Amino acid sequence: MDDSYERRALLLHLGSVLQTTSLLMEHERGDETLAELIEAQPLLADVPLLEYSYQQMTVRDLAAAALRAFCLWPQLLLEAPLDRAALAASVREHLFRDNAQGWSSYAASLQSEVAWFGKPAAVANDRHDDDDDARRSA
Repeated sequence: MDDSYERRALLLHLGSVLQTTSLLMEHERGDETLAELIEAQPLLADVPLLEYSYQQMTVRDLAAAALRAFCLWPQLLLEAPLDRAALAASVREHLFRDNAQGWSSYAASLQSEVAWFGKPAAVANDRHDDDDDARRSA
């Protein structure tokens, strides 16, 4: 399976997350919550990372969680085969641990570009892709 399009989409998403985090830190005031920031900057309301995160989370907490969630993505995106489960798991664990609805909505927002992102079947598909690759090289 050629997954270069999916890797590119995830890399672009990573860039967007880094850009959003940088912007947040530039405009953050003390222990401001996401809800307070979005109220002051309504254009941020449609950014999926912000839209689906807990609104009572502080901007600093979100920035720290985003760094932890996405820090391994460059390495994971370069590995073959692509570890789909690990890409999603780090984001879910660090940004949406106790926010199942937010996670579902966030993952769904990425699925328009990367259909398998955040779906439990991604792990099974990884194994299936590995089996296909092994059969082709045999």
